[in-house]
Amino acid sequence: MSRRSEKVASLLREAISEIVLYELNDPIFKNIISITGIKIGSDLKKAIIFFRVFDNDPKEIESALNRSKGYIKRLLSEKITLKFMPEIEFKIDTSDEEERRLIALFEKIKKPEI
Repeated sequence: MSRRSEKVASLLREAISEIVLYELNDPIFKNIISITGIKIGSDLKKAIIFFRVFDNDPKEIESALNRSKGYIKRLLSEKITLKFMPEIEFKIDTSDEEERRLIALFEKIKKPEI
């Protein structure tokens, strides 16, 4: 990721965290939602926001966030000045589950069969 992409991703992460925490009025967003990462395209036109939820159904939160992305994008444009505000998409962060799955696979491979 280029330095510019990293900077934009950092700004987006901070602003989106603030928006989700303080500015979305839907009660579904009162759960603890953590923005864990942002993957931004090299042209800065599309950003995928990864999040984790600690209290509720992550699929329900993902759906609600994606329904609210127009409003979130408008709030972002008030907080951050960019030439183009990237299209945003929210996805559940599954990196922990993937890591556990891979570790389990490696452990299986390492065990000698008797």
